[in-house]
Amino acid sequence: MRPWTSSIERSVRKRGEMIKHFKAASMQWMDGPGYSKRKLLTGDLFPQEVDLLQEVRFRKGSTIPPHYHKEQTEIFFVLAKGSITIDDRRIDAEAGDVIVCEPGEVHGMPLVEEDFGFLVIKINYREDDTVWL
Repeated sequence: MRPWTSSIERSVRKRGEMIKHFKAASMQWMDGPGYSKRKLLTGDLFPQEVDLLQEVRFRKGSTIPPHYHKEQTEIFFVLAKGSITIDDRRIDAEAGDVIVCEPGEVHGMPLVEEDFGFLVIKINYREDDTVWL
């Protein structure tokens, strides 16, 4: 288990493990000359080098079947309000939130309620790594 900062919402899963859902609203903005920034993830939360960054869009009314990845970790940066189910737990997320989905965690969307999207950072990415249930 990795050390976590105080800005993380700690959600207990059925197996007693943590779902990593980082609430953007709890992250502090810092102002610079002509810009503002906030750190969303730092330190050892990135287990290895990033293999792929992709944008994924979901259409209202669609479903994403449950699946998991054998090797890859997915870090979802939420672009608009939406929800995802991870290990039978619904995660409601706002724009700017970050959700970490580790290998073996079953995730999907039983029903996409509104159009929304993620930026997905993939670590240990392989094309044949997805197991659809």
